[in-house]
Amino acid sequence: MFSQFGATAESLSKASTMVFRIGTDAHLYDDPDDVSISPLLDSKFDSEKCEALKRLLALIAQGFDVSSYFPQVVKNVASQSLEVKKLVYLYLLHYAEKYARQ
Repeated sequence: MFSQFGATAESLSKASTMVFRIGTDAHLYDDPDDVSISPLLDSKFDSEKCEALKRLLALIAQGFDVSSYFPQVVKNVASQSLEVKKLVYLYLLHYAEKYARQ
């Protein structure tokens, strides 16, 4: 395509995808086996807790079972941040429906 610049259709496609994702939460869907969620949930910073909770909710939306994080999520109800509380609420709503039927 633009061989004089050393670019191929594949490299241009990857570049446009990266530009499109800037400013979005699309990266939350990248790796369902991400091991960095637990430390983020235990962080003292609300921004890191929000990041972890958004990742968990993204995984739930994809159909993954993330109930193993339940104790770590529940303890964040005591957070002062309204955003953290809302994200915890969304997580709890999903699993309250699931476990209420059992």
